[in-house]
Amino acid sequence: MTNNKQERIDRLAKAREERYKKNPPAYKQFAPSVVAKPDDDEFSLKNVRAWIKEAREMKKMEHSNHLHGVQGALARRITWESYIGQMESYLRTGDWCSKFAGPRMEKKVKTVCVAMAYYPDGRPKREMGVWYPDVREEWTPELDNEERVAYGLKPLKYTESGAILTQGTSRKKKSTTKRKRKPMTAAQKKAFVARMKKAREAKQK
Repeated sequence: MTNNKQERIDRLAKAREERYKKNPPAYKQFAPSVVAKPDDDEFSLKNVRAWIKEAREMKKMEHSNHLHGVQGALARRITWESYIGQMESYLRTGDWCSKFAGPRMEKKVKTVCVAMAYYPDGRPKREMGVWYPDVREEWTPELDNEERVAYGLKPLKYTESGAILTQGTSRKKKSTTKRKRKPMTAAQKKAFVARMKKAREAKQK
């Protein structure tokens, strides 16, 4: 009985495979550029759908962790939700908009410029971390300053992350000066001594 059952399973699997070859699914709901990619392509329909499946499991796990009070689980769940949405958008449009890739976002995606844009003076518009075809490398603060100098502009200062370092303004503290007390007159001194004497007598009682 066991052998017969396995034989039936094998026959059904073979029949499905032959039917798939003769009449493959059209996948009209997905972008043609994605459907056209072979299965061994990293961003193929098969691979990305598998990534979405695993990402949903991660989202489900983080949701459970959040319900159990695990710190940071809510933020991680939202991150997985966003990643799933980005991958689903890719399947529909063919444009990968996430900075990460892989079933667990373990790979970092680099942005490639496919169409150059320019300022009125002819200087190319750039963005840190983007690969540009005219220089054939990733844009860095060093390259940016070299290009600025070539166009007669002053070089800029950048942070380690590539952000422009701006000169902050320091707030001045208000200087407070103590007001000098006016010296007491003879009458004020006499009245003060009388008050202190009265207070001591009341305290002793």
